[in-house]
Parts: sequence; structure tokens; C-alpha cells
Amino acid sequence: MAASPTALLILAGPSGVGKSTLCDRLVQDVPGFERVITATTRPPRPNEVHARDYHFLTVDEFVRRRDAGEFLETAKVHSGGYYGTLKSAVLDRLPHTNLVMNIDVQGVRSIRAAALTEPGLRGRVVTMFVAPDSVEVLRQRIEGRGALPPEELARRLQSAEREIAERNSYDYVIHSNTKEQDFRALLDYWAQAQRKLQG
Repeated sequence: MAASPTALLILAGPSGVGKSTLCDRLVQDVPGFERVITATTRPPRPNEVHARDYHFLTVDEFVRRRDAGEFLETAKVHSGGYYGTLKSAVLDRLPHTNLVMNIDVQGVRSIRAAALTEPGLRGRVVTMFVAPDSVEVLRQRIEGRGALPPEELARRLQSAEREIAERNSYDYVIHSNTKEQDFRALLDYWAQAQRKLQG
């Protein structure tokens, strides 16, 4: 049987639902996956390394490269910084390996649009939405991670409601439960996606 073409697997869903944990485990446990290294203008945290954790860019460099069309998607976050996915971070690696990333729903829309015009992406984007049982369950998860200012918690929950409303536009929806069940669902959906990619 021919090998499946490589794909860009995108996980989306509200903040606090466990996307990063799923991405990390996929890269760790499943051969042939790498994490997409995204770009940010925020300063590195202790132990973070340029080009391993993020591409750390100045605001001027980020804006220059954005305006030159070098990004698949960008977002300005509430703190005033920028995040984005460089085309090179995806298109240079995708011929050689499967890639996984987690971004917000706006970023997913941008990458889907890019896949219509970028030959290296066309037909190779797989989207999964990680959905909490309810916004109340999500509130408990976020609160369990540590104290957040009330206004930040409210902002995240409002964003979550908007994001959850878009879940049915994704290729697959993981109805979040335990970390282990979520990972099993991810692997099941990935197997389905591979069969489709083989055509």
C-alpha cells in the first residue's frame, strides 16, 4: 500500500481545552510528526530557545515579513504582541514529514484560505476541533490551572463561546474528556484522515 501523503494537522479549540498537550504527545508518541514552530514578538521565557520553541521576532521584523506575504496567518493578541505561522515553517518541512500545530479559529480560516492558492498545501490540511463538554466545564479547567484575573477569565470564556460555535466547520471534532481519551480520539481521526489522503 502506498504511503499516505504528508499533511498539516491543525488542532483548534478554546484556551484551556488541552490542545498543546495533544500536540506534544502526538510528536512524542507518533513517528513522522513534527510541531510547526510559529513566530512571536513576545520575549523568550526562561529556557525557551529561538527556532526550537518559537521564531522570536521584533515587532518591526514581524510586520515587515507579514507585509511581504511571508506568513500563512497572523494574529495580534490582547496583550498587544503578534503571533503567526511563517510559510517557510510549513512549506519547507511538509514534503518530508507530517506537521501538527494548534492555533485559534481565525488562524485556521487563514490557513484554509492559503491552501486554496499554495500548491504545497492544497489537499493536505486536516483540521480537528477540541470541544469541551460545556463552557462551564472549560471554566473549571481554566480555574484549575491557577488564579486568573476575573476580566481575563471572562474574556477567555467569551472567546470560547464564539469558537465552539464554529466546531462543525472542522473535519473532525474531538469531544474532550480525559487526556487519554482525547489522544485516542485524535489517533482514530488521524487514521481516518490518512485513508482520505490516500484517496
